[in-house]
Amino acid sequence: MGRAVMVGRGPTGAAGGLVLSVLIILTTEGCRAQKGDGCGPSVLGPSSGTLSSLGYPRTYPNNTVCEWEISVPRGKRIHFHFASLDIEDSDCQVNYLRLYNGIGPKRSEIVKYCGLGLKVNELIESTGNQVTVQFMSGTHHTGRGFYLSYSTTEHADLITCLDKGSDFPQAQFSKYCPAGCLTSTEEISGTVPNGYRESSPLCVAAVHDQCGQQQRHPSLRGHTG
Repeated sequence: MGRAVMVGRGPTGAAGGLVLSVLIILTTEGCRAQKGDGCGPSVLGPSSGTLSSLGYPRTYPNNTVCEWEISVPRGKRIHFHFASLDIEDSDCQVNYLRLYNGIGPKRSEIVKYCGLGLKVNELIESTGNQVTVQFMSGTHHTGRGFYLSYSTTEHADLITCLDKGSDFPQAQFSKYCPAGCLTSTEEISGTVPNGYRESSPLCVAAVHDQCGQQQRHPSLRGHTG
């Protein structure tokens, strides 16, 4: 399950409102598996989800591995949006994150990442409906690991759970929040006179749901005091 977020800003430039509408897709395909000892909190939904390294945003442990197998409905493709990528290694031999087209022995590499404070602004796209995400760690001293979101490619406006209103300068915009976003307050903060606080994550009040379980939530709107 994912959420479409539509935001409009008032004349002061602050976000004047926030509407969350739940997009529900139930399918027997999707919701694959994760395996290994280096897996952080993750939600593998049938049309969107979130993945992270163990301990994120703290330093990930030494000598671990995790593989996530993601599957969406046949005929669809998957794209990935990185919120954070901070992996200690210069040559990607010991510590790295790798994405593959497919699952199993016939999978093929899409991309391999390592490096501290790495910025990946573009969406990474698969060629089919299945992807394996692999995270490997060896001995290291620093690095927060990674945090990413994914969705099927019809959601070109996919964002991550960490994106804020201040990240988008447009007067109005619509963004897609992946399944698995969760904030500490689960509610929108308001200030006087600007309404919705732009330093708050856009994907607030989303829940950790598994395998496309149906969830219903009321719309949330920014408010002034």
